[in-house]
Amino acid sequence: MGIVLGPNQYGKAETRVVRIVRDTARHEIRDLNVSTALRGDFASAHTAGDQSHVLPTDTQKNTAFVYAKKHGVTSPEDYALALGRRLLEATPAASGATIGVEEYAWDRIDVDGAGHDHAFVRRGGEVRTTRVDLTGDRAVVVSGLKDLVVLKSTGSEFKGFLRDEYTTLPDADDRILATALRAEWRYAGATGVDWDATYAAVRALLLATFATTYSRALQETLYAMGRAVLEAHEDIAEISFSAPNKHHFLVDLAPFGLDNPGEVFVAADRPYGLIEATVTRSGLEAFNDQPAEVARPLLLTCLDVPRWADEVLARRPYDHLAEVEERMLEVALTITDDELEHALARHPRIGERADAARHDVDHSTREQSGVDRSDADVVRRLEEGNRAYEERFGQVFIIRAAGREAPEILDELQRRLDNTDDDERVETINQLAQIALLRVREVLA
Repeated sequence: MGIVLGPNQYGKAETRVVRIVRDTARHEIRDLNVSTALRGDFASAHTAGDQSHVLPTDTQKNTAFVYAKKHGVTSPEDYALALGRRLLEATPAASGATIGVEEYAWDRIDVDGAGHDHAFVRRGGEVRTTRVDLTGDRAVVVSGLKDLVVLKSTGSEFKGFLRDEYTTLPDADDRILATALRAEWRYAGATGVDWDATYAAVRALLLATFATTYSRALQETLYAMGRAVLEAHEDIAEISFSAPNKHHFLVDLAPFGLDNPGEVFVAADRPYGLIEATVTRSGLEAFNDQPAEVARPLLLTCLDVPRWADEVLARRPYDHLAEVEERMLEVALTITDDELEHALARHPRIGERADAARHDVDHSTREQSGVDRSDADVVRRLEEGNRAYEERFGQVFIIRAAGREAPEILDELQRRLDNTDDDERVETINQLAQIALLRVREVLA
């Protein structure tokens, strides 16, 4: 059994950088928590203790301070992009850098109705966040906020949910809705953005939508917030939320002879429901803009061949869906025997239920909807056909099942049993490619 080094990176975490601008009598402050990480060809540092390609984490820390002065901090995003590019320039072995920045907000102390020039008070728990990922000429910028605690005292319900013998939660027609919101939005590009203005606008829109949307569930509220942001900001490709439901339960004051018509609550900090969701744009434009770590898993659900997915992604941007399909077919023709075996393992036998641990359940279930599993004769004939095929070719029988009824599938299975090994390999790859085309059309619809 061979042992090799897997994915790795290194960096300096949580460098506290405070930049004060003193160009005039009225000072400005940016208070940052900066984390840096480099990835690339650093295997020798792990396997041989060779540090000749390693830029020390202490140097990364120093660079964070130097660039706060040399480049300045007009926004966390602009600063992170500049810092990341500098670290890549200084480290030839690095292929990519990730820069994470949290910003802690300070407000001017009010004196006689005006904000003081150089005295500040730290704002509450809300934190502005930025994550920049640099690889070659590509920069992915994800901005956001966390610990934004919001509450609405009415305009929310939760009822009509699934119940079983363990359900005790009653329906709520009028409840408190509260959460400590975390939101992150990914920009379609890294240039031409007014980072501070966009952050302020997105934050205001999130708050306004939370306040004005009648909520039948926190999930519905998050979707409404995400939709509002994407509709208002074309430069944002997607937005993700993580929202713990900060429960408030009505206190029973009857033992004390008092009514409690929704006025006194106990705030329960745990356990809590945790709602997470991403609202994204659909279509080819989104596919072109998505970072590889987002788009790659989507392609792998279409055809589980990592090299195939990487080569399709490498050709972006595409102008038309037809170009994506042409490239998919072109690369599929080069699949090796090992890649074919790996891809086939993601498909259940025709007529069998997909296994979530091994198969792409959602796709497979929809695609085999034309096979009636309640028909005992169909099930028997498919079992016999699958067994004969696997004995003949040593692999699972694969066919584009979408749009096909069981008799047509059985006829094709019998026909292909007469193929040579080479002919069947070609047909198998062709069927995998057809399945991938159908799935990618769903993904990009």
